[in-house]
Amino acid sequence: MTADAIFSGRLLVGWIAAAVLTLVVSLYFMSTSDQGNATVGASAYSRSAIGYAGIADVLRQLDIPVVKSRGDSLGELTPGSVLVLAEPLPGGKTEETMRTLLKADTVLLVLPKWTGQPSQHKSAWLGEASLLDTQLAAWALHLVAPQADVLDVNYAAWTTNTLKLPPDIETPIRLIKGDRLQPIIANPSGMLLGQLTSRNRKIWVLSDPDVISNHGLARAGNAALAVTLIERLRSGSGNVVFDETIHGFANATANPLLLLFHFPFVMATIQAMIAIALLLWATFGRFGTPQPAPQAISAGRQGLLENVAKLIEFTGHQEVMVKRYVLETLRDVGRELHAPRGLSTAALIGWLQRVSTARGVEVDGTAIVKEAAALEDGRRYNPATLVRLARQIHRWKGEIIDGRSRHPRDR
Repeated sequence: MTADAIFSGRLLVGWIAAAVLTLVVSLYFMSTSDQGNATVGASAYSRSAIGYAGIADVLRQLDIPVVKSRGDSLGELTPGSVLVLAEPLPGGKTEETMRTLLKADTVLLVLPKWTGQPSQHKSAWLGEASLLDTQLAAWALHLVAPQADVLDVNYAAWTTNTLKLPPDIETPIRLIKGDRLQPIIANPSGMLLGQLTSRNRKIWVLSDPDVISNHGLARAGNAALAVTLIERLRSGSGNVVFDETIHGFANATANPLLLLFHFPFVMATIQAMIAIALLLWATFGRFGTPQPAPQAISAGRQGLLENVAKLIEFTGHQEVMVKRYVLETLRDVGRELHAPRGLSTAALIGWLQRVSTARGVEVDGTAIVKEAAALEDGRRYNPATLVRLARQIHRWKGEIIDGRSRHPRDR
């Protein structure tokens, strides 16, 4: 590096090292197959207690086509298909994605109930499960039923059950109630399974996932109930599509170059671009002759006055400035000499002329005022004429206020 280099060699090496490290980390993430919360989340890939891999396997064993969608879930739907939206949680673009997915003809929406941390001893197992707040379940419910409520109860005797198969759910039991929901499985406290219909669209809302999740299938009768529930929604040879985009899964980009502009690889791209830009900035010389430095502004009162004069000259309003200066000087003298209030400009000129005569002022102020009043804005005058008028009115002011002895002619 030369003495004129912008950055030191250490700094450039540091940027390049950071870019390489970021690229390596991005390649590591690219090499991993799991996306989102694959091991313990509420996805069809998860074999943990709160996952849905179990019901997906059961359906496949019954020769029911199952699709775990990482991309265009609506495009995977064939006539008679059902779209399963299992336990969506708010965050990022989830709400926008959900509103698009809920446009499907037949939807099973499962409200969230549990969250968990992976076990440190057994892969794909839960180490600890925690009950989610009902507000998170209400968020998902309000996407289809804005006025409905979510509640937890410790006991439920099902008085309504059109599927004829009793659920077996671990307490607390999560229920829903209100807002145009038609009960399919319910008790006086609320509904476990409710239906919303609109034209040719049908949405079933399962308030408690323990009916259909992996650990729920192990309880008596829940597996048969889960299959019956899905078969009641499905018709013909339709697919059962589990949307996994709401759980963070996405198909790999078809064009490898596009990976450079997707997270997390875009971080490596940004680092590389910054490193290249800094390298070019530090090594390229300037082009052409260097521009001269602008002239420094003079300091002090003299410099300020000269700059103001240049600005006035540039704008081309010297005549207006001189005319106003003469008029303001006239008024200032009137105030200094205590002229009667309310006098018009003409009357003030006459009063000052009488005072000027009485005090023996040599300069004719009236003539100066008339000459200044005759200046026309926009017409160019000889600068010497304008300077002469300004000096004469200044001298007249000094003589009429302080007397001629204090303002000799040469001053």
